[in-house]
Amino acid sequence: MNVREIIHADCDRYRQLRTTLDNESPMWGAVAGEREHLGDHATRQFDHLLENPSSTIFVAEKQAAFTGFLALDTSLWQSLSRTTTLMVGVLSAYQGKGIALSLFQQAQVWTAEKDIHRIELVVLKDNISAIGLYKKMGFVEEGVRKQSSYLNGQFVDEIYMAKLLN
Repeated sequence: MNVREIIHADCDRYRQLRTTLDNESPMWGAVAGEREHLGDHATRQFDHLLENPSSTIFVAEKQAAFTGFLALDTSLWQSLSRTTTLMVGVLSAYQGKGIALSLFQQAQVWTAEKDIHRIELVVLKDNISAIGLYKKMGFVEEGVRKQSSYLNGQFVDEIYMAKLLN
């Protein structure tokens, strides 16, 4: 398994990974097929991350196929430039094999190089396995966004989590 920073040429493989993750679980906030429907919007999000020197995406790959990703999105505004927002996903067939841990380790090195002070994320309240992973990685719960997502005909709470770095 190789973990590396993504490049522009990876756009199509990255989009395929995100589409597969959407299809595997509603925990992403995008329903199956929605990412393809939004097409250019997803590409613009990808380009935005790669054009920002304070943001990045790491991918885990096995035999040229992406198996997981971790994105860090940092504002260009000076007042927010030491806080980054994290999103991570690993294909279900590869979960529990240390891929997320490897992605988080790469992110830790990157955030130290960028002098990031805070990593934050939002996770659906029902995503117990992700919450467990985040707590294992040192994240703490900071609050709840009540009924902020609408999935399968129901409103779902999201939990704010963050980790302060040295």
